[in-house]
Amino acid sequence: MLRRLIILTVVAAGMSVATAMTAATPALAKGPSQARITGPGLVRAIVVSGGGEPGQPGRLATLAEQTGLFTVLFGAGGSVPAPARLRTPPPKAHLGPRYTVIYTVPGVTPEPGSEFGRIRQDLYPRAAGGPLIYTPPGQRGFGQALQATGWLRGSPQLTHALAQLGVPPRPGAQAAQQTHLPPAAHPVAHQAGSRTPGWLIAAAAAIAAAALAGTALWLRHRKPATVHDSEPGTSRPTTGSAKPELSTRRHAP
Repeated sequence: MLRRLIILTVVAAGMSVATAMTAATPALAKGPSQARITGPGLVRAIVVSGGGEPGQPGRLATLAEQTGLFTVLFGAGGSVPAPARLRTPPPKAHLGPRYTVIYTVPGVTPEPGSEFGRIRQDLYPRAAGGPLIYTPPGQRGFGQALQATGWLRGSPQLTHALAQLGVPPRPGAQAAQQTHLPPAAHPVAHQAGSRTPGWLIAAAAAIAAAALAGTALWLRHRKPATVHDSEPGTSRPTTGSAKPELSTRRHAP
């Protein structure tokens, strides 16, 4: 009975660890790992890398929020405010220069022949009435079609974020010379976003400790008891014939 209980405990612990790791995998891969921006006025493509999780400080996460990438992937109603959608396409004459950003997103379904999943968006930071974002349809997200495609109205912060990355803020302006941007100078936030969550580590440690304790208890009960010759209360074997025990009981006269 005890052996069966210990085996069930160990099996349940293993299943709990597997379930926790499976549930944590999508949570660790919600944002992009890289963004590549091309367009007029840029001598080379601007590459931004680092942590891109929703709400995480840094250039990549800020750019993803401003272009509505999380709304495109997960739909409206999340922790990140969703940009307004346009019911009708804007006139081409009012769009201005187009910049293309291609996000590399771990976990997104890759195209045939590609190793990593990517999401493409066209950005119009100087469109009439404010920045515009266009996400071409037909792209795949996390195992399904994108939740929002078409035209989105960006906020003025999008133009500011692009200018900080090196996109010319106005026609004729000189683009920034820096074309490959490392993660933003926020080491504590970047490390926190890239680590395994603390609750997962604590849960795995507790489950592992319970499994080890159950195994040790099983081994303790499974080990046969041994008796040493030097222990008191044990009799040693005698050689030869044993002498008959003399009776000391006195008979009554």
